[in-house]
Amino acid sequence: MWVTTYIFDIWGELPFLSFKKLRISSYLKYEIRSPYIKVNVNIDDIFMWANDYIEERKPEKTIFEGSATSDPVPVEPYTNILKSAIEFFSKSESGRFRFVTKFTDIDTLLDIEHNGHTEVRFSLNTEKVINEYEKRTPSLDKRLEASRKIIESGYPMGFLIAPVFLYDNWQKDYKELLFKIKESIPEKTAYPITFEIISHRYTAKAKSTISEIFPENTLPMNDEERVCRFGQFGYKKFMYKNDEIYEMKEFFTNEIKSIFVDNVIKYII
Repeated sequence: MWVTTYIFDIWGELPFLSFKKLRISSYLKYEIRSPYIKVNVNIDDIFMWANDYIEERKPEKTIFEGSATSDPVPVEPYTNILKSAIEFFSKSESGRFRFVTKFTDIDTLLDIEHNGHTEVRFSLNTEKVINEYEKRTPSLDKRLEASRKIIESGYPMGFLIAPVFLYDNWQKDYKELLFKIKESIPEKTAYPITFEIISHRYTAKAKSTISEIFPENTLPMNDEERVCRFGQFGYKKFMYKNDEIYEMKEFFTNEIKSIFVDNVIKYII
């Protein structure tokens, strides 16, 4: 049975409900330069359209991605829209919901009905990367503390480790990160822990925007050290070389299987 993921956008740049194939990007804020988050308020209409689409696609499951263009958690204390979305999908036979966040204001989501139909993922990285590049976001420990609360509330839970930087001793730091995850989660979970791993990559547009806004940035964006490839939407992206990606895939595959008993690696790219 095919499972298709679609963008479910009630927080970000897209108007109303946008049925576009999921695009995973670690640098949306550098591609979308708006300094604000737009919150759509026609929630009942959006849920109605989502339900119509779910019905059209039965018996296939349709998964809606809730964080394709922005992180929904920072505005949740003011809107409760995420809570409404989770409750909506909890009643859906064939609709599922997922979102990823770096933020930790999730207490209002802990005691609501979800029926296991929403997967919550936390975006994590090594402490070096968080300290250097993820300014004004919760610490690694705070994110892991919030992820434990989500697991204890019975949600399917996953971790997005991205972007992975291949700096000196990166294996040591990412292995420490995996052990910290292991130590933070309960011994028994209702669902397997999922992992999504994305290597650092950038487009020429992202590099230009980052350099313009943050001229003193130290992000490793030397084109000569990367391989230029065309993405699925036709734009060029600069990625690590094939042997580096192979080493990264081998490292995460082996370490995750060794450290975690009940896990699913969705992809390593």
